Amino acid sequence: MLTHRLRLHHLALLLVVSCLAVIGCVRGDHNGAELDAIMRPKNPPAELQAPVVEGAVAKPATRELPDTSWYRPRSAWSAQVIDNSNIDPMVKPIYRITVHHSGDASDATGDPEAHLRQFERAHKDKGWACIGYHFVIARDGTVFEARPIKYQGAHATGDNNIGNIGICLLGNFDERPIPPAQRKSLELTVDRLRKQYRIKPNELFGHRDFKTTDCPGRYAMQWVESYKGD
Repeated sequence: MLTHRLRLHHLALLLVVSCLAVIGCVRGDHNGAELDAIMRPKNPPAELQAPVVEGAVAKPATRELPDTSWYRPRSAWSAQVIDNSNIDPMVKPIYRITVHHSGDASDATGDPEAHLRQFERAHKDKGWACIGYHFVIARDGTVFEARPIKYQGAHATGDNNIGNIGICLLGNFDERPIPPAQRKSLELTVDRLRKQYRIKPNELFGHRDFKTTDCPGRYAMQWVESYKGD
């Protein structure tokens, strides 16, 4: 009888322990969920999240090169080599432009490239490294690169060439006005160079502003003064 009671008592104790264990497990799970909810970081609002662009690749910075499509390069008309031992680099900043004319009415006709080669031969005969102007504009408005701008020009006498781009019009504009296509091209060329090098309007000159000469002719000089607003 006593043995039977002991067995029942032992069984009751086992049931109590089992119930306490179950309760502990339930409480443990509940507390763990609460703790996990507290510790787990919430997602930031959508407006603060950086957008993800699939396939986006960072592009390296590139240096934008100046547009050279508006003129015919020196290589298109000259086979002469520039004498690098007899030429100075263009002193920066470039801050002025000087307009010239070739002074011969016949230069406005015929092949402009042939006239350019003739000019270059004459200029090299003077001991210059190459043709002295940076750009030459033909009657039909075609712009030719003459002396690359990286070199100082030989068109305005001595130190007047410092920071000075030389533009020559083919023809004699003391005798007649500049033809419309040539005049328009001159205007566009000056506009472009002024924008590229940040040249002020009052830094546009005629050759006669630097020495006693008729160049660039009275009609071309009128254009220079009109452009400047004088």
